Amino acid sequence: MRKTKKERQLAIRELITQKNIQRQEDLVTELNRIGWEVTQATISRDITEMQLVKVPLETGGFAYAVVAQTDALVRIKKIIQEPTTTIRTQDNFVMITVLPGTGPALKLALEEADFDELFGMLGDDSDVLIILKKNLQATEFVMQQLQ
Repeated sequence: MRKTKKERQLAIRELITQKNIQRQEDLVTELNRIGWEVTQATISRDITEMQLVKVPLETGGFAYAVVAQTDALVRIKKIIQEPTTTIRTQDNFVMITVLPGTGPALKLALEEADFDELFGMLGDDSDVLIILKKNLQATEFVMQQLQ
């Protein structure tokens, strides 16, 4: 009997709640170990579709998690407090640089936090550019909302 995408994604959800899966390759290995025949490309699509994010671990590093499992503000603060995270400000712009793979998690958490001051955001694998509404200062936003 062929396994469905829904079943595979359920298996992914179970794995990431039971283990600290830090890389796509680890997820592929674990799924194949329990009887799935998957490739990294398939898992990459599943991660995107399931909107999985990487969250900081207390022991260091990051692991995949389901968005609803943690509070947005807690995730933002954990990511920002990482020693490798840098924040730069200019006028009404805030540029946050994080570890590769963490940018989407930070952007999603910022969107969920729904700060009134935000005009928009741009993000990639390791950077999030926050654009604040006109006449707002980035340094004040960082001090009041992100620290």
